[in-house]
Amino acid sequence: MVESHFNPHGSIDIKVDNDLISLDIEGPCNTEFFELMANKLALFRPQLNVNNYTGLIILRDEALATPEAMAYFTNYLKTIQVRAVALNLQYTHTPSATEDMCRKAYTEAGVTHRFFFDNLSATNWLRQCMSTPR
Repeated sequence: MVESHFNPHGSIDIKVDNDLISLDIEGPCNTEFFELMANKLALFRPQLNVNNYTGLIILRDEALATPEAMAYFTNYLKTIQVRAVALNLQYTHTPSATEDMCRKAYTEAGVTHRFFFDNLSATNWLRQCMSTPR
């Protein structure tokens, strides 16, 4: 992999609760941020049932990324086996642009996903996904 020459832009807080991993992300994000995120997420894998876990993504502020960063992120999504992802756009400055950008990445990667404007609805949907046999 090419060595990064930039500091990560963006911040992330990660929590796990019964195979639901929550990522609270503040953007904008660059490729180096997504590299750091992938490394941090790898540390949580032992806490997850890798055959049946879901993700809640809470996006904040300018939750946008460069095309290069989104290409990296899309390729990363193709390598994980997440059951479903719920994206909460409640705290983003540009929800429609963020939704378009994320929809493209998750769709291209083949990840089941939905968009929400609150954590409760998102979490309920994710728990339903986890309880439904494949």
